[in-house]
Amino acid sequence: MDYINELCLNRVFFVKIPYHFSMKKTTAITTDLLKYLLIGAVCGTLLNTLIMKSPLPEIFPEYTERISPDLMKVNIIYGVFLYCLISPLLEELIFRRGLYDLLYMKTGFIPAAFISSLVFAIYHMNMIQGIYAFIMAMMICFMYRADHKLYVPICIHVGANLAVWLSANIIIRAIA
Repeated sequence: MDYINELCLNRVFFVKIPYHFSMKKTTAITTDLLKYLLIGAVCGTLLNTLIMKSPLPEIFPEYTERISPDLMKVNIIYGVFLYCLISPLLEELIFRRGLYDLLYMKTGFIPAAFISSLVFAIYHMNMIQGIYAFIMAMMICFMYRADHKLYVPICIHVGANLAVWLSANIIIRAIA
């Protein structure tokens, strides 16, 4: 069990853990992971609700017209794997570990957070998702700045995507 924990934490989340660590440390890491997943789920759900209750869906109706049928086409297990695990992992490697870290070394926190969040928003190629992505990315940059551990933004991103994608998927399937 210790070997599996070490392998997952060290290789996936780039957390340096010695081979012999106590159950206390394992519990602390698990608690941290769950804490950041919950932060992501709560923030993602609240922000998504605020945006969907705002006039933005009326201003940009092509978003809601396009997203609903696309969501129905994806198998729920495949969707969770792709949208809630793989995408956050790759996006955080690119936008936080790559772009943000590079900009942070050259420009400092505020410009790095703003520029990397803006690029992340543009990457989503959709005005409503872009606004959501920009706000979430700024929050993630603030949280990432505190520890500078990659598992922090990954867990927040996974939690947000999981909560928003599953709730949207369940609602759309219930309506259909």
